[in-house]
Amino acid sequence: MNIKYYSAMSCLLLLSHNTQAFEWDLYGKLDLQGLYVDKGLYRYSDQGAQIEAPFTRLGFKASQELTDDLKLIMVYEWQVNGLDDANKDHRLGSRNTYIGVAGNWGELVFGKNDTKFKKSEGKIDLFNETLNDIAQLTAGQDRLENIVGYQSPVMNGFQWSATYQTGASDEVAGGYDWTLSYGDASFKTYPYYVAYSQTHELNNLDARRILINGKIGEFNDGKLSAGLLLQHSEHATRGTKGDAIMTQLAYQREAFTYKLQWQRDDSKLRHRETGRLTSVGLDYAWNKELTIYSMLSALDFESDNDSSAALGFKYNF
Repeated sequence: MNIKYYSAMSCLLLLSHNTQAFEWDLYGKLDLQGLYVDKGLYRYSDQGAQIEAPFTRLGFKASQELTDDLKLIMVYEWQVNGLDDANKDHRLGSRNTYIGVAGNWGELVFGKNDTKFKKSEGKIDLFNETLNDIAQLTAGQDRLENIVGYQSPVMNGFQWSATYQTGASDEVAGGYDWTLSYGDASFKTYPYYVAYSQTHELNNLDARRILINGKIGEFNDGKLSAGLLLQHSEHATRGTKGDAIMTQLAYQREAFTYKLQWQRDDSKLRHRETGRLTSVGLDYAWNKELTIYSMLSALDFESDNDSSAALGFKYNF
């Protein structure tokens, strides 16, 4: 039996019990862009002009109250893997797929899920889920199968979370990570977000990261924010290791958001050479659900370089 079976059975059990306490929602994201890559050195893309649907997805989430302070939760997501040649045989794939329980003590889940190390980035990555994502150069942005994940409630701004890789997986078992954060990644409760995260042999990665992201101030009726991420990474078996740094600036004025991000990584875990990625972008929020965006980037290695340009839209529902 696998997680898909358990998810389906959980859904049937939920529907067969107290329907008044049962809640569910269908959600997703449609992202479609025209992308041009000069030489094809980027991960996740081909050389030349192409149409992409980066991380377009559809998800179902549900919860069932068990007691006044305990509920059963479930998430099931599918995504478009990509339209590039590397994904031609498997255009669709599963994303977060897990079941668990939640209460005032926190949340405990089991299944396929983002690691807490990955989630520790908050919203510092201005080009998340695009060609210029932090994962282009830096390791640790993993979604793994059959992991146990826990996150505490937020207490005076602090939150602790951890991931453990179980033995019920084809992936390497026994790895773990943990994260301690303070603030609010969305800048709603607090105008800043600070986190320290560490992983040990999780997907063959030993790494430590610290980051800070927050509002700087208001200028010309717009809001300026900035972020800094530092990470040391080491492959658990090969011994390859190095450091990464990422900095960014974002300026939001009315419906427009101007973005600038720079990243360097010399660990050689994602590419064979030290890489630098500079990205600029402009988002226009048409409404709460629809955003039109453009972005340009330059990817530089010791022996070669590449560049990209994209224009697209994303619709969240």
